[in-house]
Order: sequence, then structure tokens, then C-alpha cells
Amino acid sequence: MALVKSEDSKKWINSFVALCSILIGFMAIRFLQQMGEWFDLEAKVGNFVFLVQGVGVVAGVVTFFSIFRSKPAASHLQEVYDELVKVVWPDKDSVVKVTIGIIIGLAIVSVLFVGVDWMFREILQLLY
Repeated sequence: MALVKSEDSKKWINSFVALCSILIGFMAIRFLQQMGEWFDLEAKVGNFVFLVQGVGVVAGVVTFFSIFRSKPAASHLQEVYDELVKVVWPDKDSVVKVTIGIIIGLAIVSVLFVGVDWMFREILQLLY
């Protein structure tokens, strides 16, 4: 069962753009809050908290509508979605097998690095 279907493109693209807009708004709020702490703007600007949150909301809304008004951005997102539909996702069994193989390989390499580290430490203790 595929998660991504070609007929659901508008829904997924809208969700992605909405999440990006929320992220932009959040980053704007956090940036302005940090500026407020650095420059003590809370004491200098009345209703600083409401101003910062308003700017964050406006930044998110502007981002959302500017992406949808831009024809190149909309067509690019549609092309990306069309390529994503073509991806063949692995089944659960193959993902589990590959994950276990990677964990075993990492364990072996880690043991080798620990052994080489211990060996060099012993050699250096003999020299110094």
C-alpha cells in the first residue's frame, strides 16, 4: 500500500506548503524574541509580545500565499510530487534486514576502532 498517490497531489502539496509557512512563522517569532532579549526590546517597545507574534503570523501567511501565487514554485512542487509518486518504497522485511545488517556492521567497526585506540594508548604509555 503506497502512502503517496498521484490523485492526492493537491492535498500533499498544500500540506507541505502549510508546514513550511508555519515553520517560517515560528522562526520569525523565535528570531524576534531573541532580538528582544539581546537588545531589551521588551522594556522599550509596548506590547512587544503581541507585535512579535503578529509579525510571525504575517510572515507565515505571506510565505504561504507567495508560494501559491508563484507559478514556477507551484509547478516545481508538482514536478517534485510527480517524481515522488514514482519512488518504489521498500517493504518492512527488507528495511528490518538492512537495519540489522547496518547495526552489526557498526558494532564490528566500533570494536576495531576501540582495539586500535587501546593498542596505540598502550604503545604510547610504553614510550612515555
